[in-house]
Amino acid sequence: MTSHDQQEILTQEDRLTEATRAVDVNALDRIYANDLIFTGVTGVVCDKHAVMDEARRGAAARSAVKTPGTPSIVAYEKDDVTAVRHGDTAVTSFRFGVTVRADGQDVTRRYRTTNVWMKQNGNWQVVAAHTAALG
Repeated sequence: MTSHDQQEILTQEDRLTEATRAVDVNALDRIYANDLIFTGVTGVVCDKHAVMDEARRGAAARSAVKTPGTPSIVAYEKDDVTAVRHGDTAVTSFRFGVTVRADGQDVTRRYRTTNVWMKQNGNWQVVAAHTAALG
């Protein structure tokens, strides 16, 4: 894979990161393919409809007025990002941590995700993803 090919995929992964951080439902809708297969940390397999419902709930919760003691996400950090590309398909893998603040305490949970990207009609979309919790 050339550095240009790798950078193209990493740029797409950055777009997904920003959409996730912002809970940008419209961007997530564009990034996730209609036939998405997503396996979450509990092993449950979801389709795009379920993933987008969760994103909409997250966006609504974020915009709601917070009362003291209500948990809130204060950080979403990603590292160890790698990418490989094979034509119009690419795979990315990364670690990320989500920090939640509740009652003045910050708790960070760490995960590893693998995304399968496919270029369709000139646009890159995630067609499959798997996230696992890290000890």
